[in-house]
Amino acid sequence: MVSAATQAFTISNLFDASTNGSGWTGATAPHQIIATPGATPGTNEWFSRYTVNNGDDLFNIDESILGEFRNAPLQDNNGAGLIAASDKVRVTYLGTGAARDSFLFLAYAGSGEFDTQAFWNPIYTAGGTNNLNTYNPVSASNTLFETRGDCLYAQAKAGNTCVPSNLGQSREISGLTIGDNLVFGLQALVLHYNADNIHYPNTNYFFSGAASNNQDALGWNDKQIHTKVLNLGNNKYLVGFEDIWGGGDRDYNDNIFLFEGVTVDIEIPPILVNEPASLGLLLLMLGGMAWRRRLAAN
Repeated sequence: MVSAATQAFTISNLFDASTNGSGWTGATAPHQIIATPGATPGTNEWFSRYTVNNGDDLFNIDESILGEFRNAPLQDNNGAGLIAASDKVRVTYLGTGAARDSFLFLAYAGSGEFDTQAFWNPIYTAGGTNNLNTYNPVSASNTLFETRGDCLYAQAKAGNTCVPSNLGQSREISGLTIGDNLVFGLQALVLHYNADNIHYPNTNYFFSGAASNNQDALGWNDKQIHTKVLNLGNNKYLVGFEDIWGGGDRDYNDNIFLFEGVTVDIEIPPILVNEPASLGLLLLMLGGMAWRRRLAAN
């Protein structure tokens, strides 16, 4: 953690998927594979994994949710910062559309701003972003999830049946103060897969919130916004990461997480999940109102 204003906190052990919502029964959630629209057949579907089959629609990622991420504006062009709305925040891993493995970690929790210089200085001293044996800012004390554990790209290509071990699992961050600024980082690891001409030669770090969280004095970060946030209501937000240096394809589906017990620092209207069902309910309500008016008129 960085900065003198860092809040003391505790990250829980992993909770199985069965503890979330009403539909998952195992340690890991069931999944579906969603190819990126327009993608070459046999590419994206090899590594996409998103949660399904939960009784709470908010925990299921489908094409409509991915479209919401892709089409949402860049939220005031500053990125939506996450704010603790409770002394406890729950984070659930809902899926990946990324080829490379990553770790989600809590980079900062406190009353001030995220001190990027304090984060990057030890990495400079270690000689670069890839020297993880020399210095690794991600540790047991701040890690939440490994996004492709037990389902690396090569494993997916071998049979397209593996499931990331953390899919649908949760952690709770406790000991927070309401109003704390929360910044989450994604450590995206090196990946080379020659058969598909996939080469990510550097370990990259991407942070939630404003573009200013994604910059450093030596230019090892890209000054881009790397998350979009969808408002589900009741202090629940979906956060999608873009994990490519320079902004990538800006679909923000590379890794998706559900945050409960948070709010954001800019206004974001709630989205309609499961829109066809919502529309049907709205039409039913309107029909009922018209029927009551007709009865009253008679």
